[in-house]
Amino acid sequence: MSHSNPSFKLETDLLALRSFVAVVEEGGFSAAAKRVHRSQSAISLQIAKLEDRLHNKLLERTSRSVTMTPAGETFLSYARRILALADEASLAVSAPDEPTRLRVGFADYLAPLHLPALLARFRRAHPNCDLTLNLGLGGPLLTSLQKDELDLVFAGPESPAGQLLWEEQLVWTGHLPAEGSSTPLDLVLMPSPCSYRAIAFDTLAKINRTWKLSIEANSVQAVESTLQAGLGLSVLPRSAVPDSLPIIREGLPELPKTSVRAHRNPNQEHNPYLQRFIDFLVEGMDAAA
Repeated sequence: MSHSNPSFKLETDLLALRSFVAVVEEGGFSAAAKRVHRSQSAISLQIAKLEDRLHNKLLERTSRSVTMTPAGETFLSYARRILALADEASLAVSAPDEPTRLRVGFADYLAPLHLPALLARFRRAHPNCDLTLNLGLGGPLLTSLQKDELDLVFAGPESPAGQLLWEEQLVWTGHLPAEGSSTPLDLVLMPSPCSYRAIAFDTLAKINRTWKLSIEANSVQAVESTLQAGLGLSVLPRSAVPDSLPIIREGLPELPKTSVRAHRNPNQEHNPYLQRFIDFLVEGMDAAA
């Protein structure tokens, strides 16, 4: 019996899906080719065949950039879920019997509120993964990665390298002074080299708004506790702002978006849990969006 619907050959389409996701996340064919260890022409052919089977264009290509079409944006979440499920199935039957270590560093100021729940789910799904998490500033975490002290680091715009996972809006949160715009803003920020610190300073300088650094906190939890006590305002990603803190939408200039990138230890490319953890985190963020 014949069907008019396009049929997929699994062994071909998983490779095509990986290539498509790589092009989107890396922002182009050249970087994607390095990530999936194939030539640019091979990736281009895979995606062309995928588009042909789907009867839809997924990517718009110019000499300078690659962007997703509306169909591509819709297809991306499905592609990630299919790949994650395929990887999970592979791990279920081939994961090592002995615990495998995965040392993850996460920039504290990027950590979403539901990160602990995601970690708990990952541990339940992968009991043979000996997962450890190190929260800190992005710069020092990347240094630890270079020293082979970590296997995977999630950091912000400190380094343009790494795999782009998602972008997120930065917001002002906390409390404005009751006296009005003539009163210097009390800023509560993490120490340098936290990138949000420089963003806050530069954004306020553009409107000639006066400020003073009231408190320098060494963790996001300390920042949030200070703000909850009514002692100033800060800059955080939207997903890191708890319900107990207000987001300030008027009276201050809009902040830019921040990026979250995954940085891998090249000595750990064969770790069976490295890519799975990245996919798990992205799925969790997509579900929470």
